[in-house]
Amino acid sequence: MIRIDTLDRFIASRLKGDESRFLELFEKQEVFEALKAAGRASDWYHFEPKTFDGQYLVEAHDGFEVYLQDRGSRTSVRHFSTLRAAAQAMFG
Repeated sequence: MIRIDTLDRFIASRLKGDESRFLELFEKQEVFEALKAAGRASDWYHFEPKTFDGQYLVEAHDGFEVYLQDRGSRTSVRHFSTLRAAAQAMFG
């Protein structure tokens, strides 16, 4: 399972520690907003566009995008209409 402190707290408080229900957290925007607010430059996972290397899940004009960024180049860009589908692609 992915280890991100913010997600771990939501899993504990909202899902009673049941990691198998992880994707339920992405049915609403609240968790996504918390992940954006808690992001640090040193993180591998990012939730808003930045210049750092890593895996990204970001809002797009008509949904969400998941991609890998390395030295400023985006690769493996995938588009999703829902946050849950994007989270599944990123973490699943």
